[in-house]
Amino acid sequence: MLRRYQNEGIILLALLLLLAAVLYRGHQHSSLQESSAKATAMVSRIEDVATMKKLWQKNSTISQKLQAIRSYLPAAKVKTLQIKKKKAHILLEGLDGNELNKVAGKYLASIPVQIIEMSIHRDGEYYRLELQCKW
Repeated sequence: MLRRYQNEGIILLALLLLLAAVLYRGHQHSSLQESSAKATAMVSRIEDVATMKKLWQKNSTISQKLQAIRSYLPAAKVKTLQIKKKKAHILLEGLDGNELNKVAGKYLASIPVQIIEMSIHRDGEYYRLELQCKW
C-alpha cells in the first residue's frame, strides 16, 4: 500500500523542501537588506563626525564668534553670555523676530557648535532665547 503512494510522497517531500528553501532565501534577503541599511547609516554618521572634527579642529575662534552676538545686540538684551573652555551658555531676552532670526540664522548657524539645549519662549511680541552649546 505504501508503494502505491511512494511517488506522491516524494513529490510532497520535494515541495516541502522547496518551500523551506524559498522561505529561507526570503529571510536571508531581508536580513541582508537590513544590515546594508545599517551599514550605510553608520558610514554616513562617521562621515558627519569626521567633517565636524575637521571644522572644530581648524576653527579656534569659536568663542570670538559667539562674542560677536554681544556686539550685535544691545547690552540690555544680553542677560548671560558665559563661555567656559569649550562650552557656552547664552541667555537673550527681549528679542524681536528679526533679531531672533539674525542671531539664530547668521551667528549660530555659521558656527560649528553642537547645541545641547535650545529653548525659545514667546512673550507677546518679544522672544527669550536660552542656548547651551559645546564644541
